[in-house]
Amino acid sequence: MRKFVKYLFLFLASLIILITIFIPDDPAWVDCSDENDLYRYVYDGWKIDKVVKSGDVVLNKNGVKYFHKNEYPQIWLSKGNRIKALNFGWRCYFLEGPELNFSKS
Repeated sequence: MRKFVKYLFLFLASLIILITIFIPDDPAWVDCSDENDLYRYVYDGWKIDKVVKSGDVVLNKNGVKYFHKNEYPQIWLSKGNRIKALNFGWRCYFLEGPELNFSKS
């Protein structure tokens, strides 16, 4: 019985490893910004306007209020009439991406 459980465990572990190797990543998720992106923008003259944390109320580009629900912050930068919002985390949804680009009207 112990040999059976041992082989079953090895089989399941091998199966999980093979699945993770051969199944492609979900294209709906992309890499987020990181500290290097933030430093690059700050060194390039971008000014940090605000840091949005989980639970903060934010206006989107259409003027609609929403609650930022993410364990990672979103950092808003501005330079001239351009605005960037850097998204942090271990992966971001592709519609949001690593950064959002806006312009002041």
